[in-house]
Amino acid sequence: MKLRSFPAIFVTVLCLSACSSSEKPTGSNSALTVAARASDEGKSLSNPVPATPASISSGKKLFEKLCVDCHGEKGDGVSAVAAAMPEGEVKPPNLIDDQWDHGSTDGDIFVFIRDGAVGSAAMKGLNGRPGVGPTEMWNLVNYVRSLHPGGVQGK
Repeated sequence: MKLRSFPAIFVTVLCLSACSSSEKPTGSNSALTVAARASDEGKSLSNPVPATPASISSGKKLFEKLCVDCHGEKGDGVSAVAAAMPEGEVKPPNLIDDQWDHGSTDGDIFVFIRDGAVGSAAMKGLNGRPGVGPTEMWNLVNYVRSLHPGGVQGK
């Protein structure tokens, strides 16, 4: 009797192990997958909005409304929200240094603004937010670029 149930148990275990290997990646693997996909898309996007004073001013208003709480008034990542984050949590990046954590092209920055980042306290993307369309997001890209000490560094 015991030997008859062995094949059924074996097939069940085999099926379950096959199912678990096809699960979606989690944790850092998931973050790497999302980042790679965003980078691929971002590299193919060109900024259609010239970095004019009007565009930068519009982007600044949006930054002050939606971004300053985490990225800080200067865009340097220094804020009360960042300071309150637990040790080991990914903090809002410094947007004025020479290191771009989520890609360096205008398209890369646009994709992260649109889609957000991965993580428990990660930035939520602006895609679908009322009053924020592609033009507003490109204005925000232009403003973020203008924060760099060397001026607008669009690519």
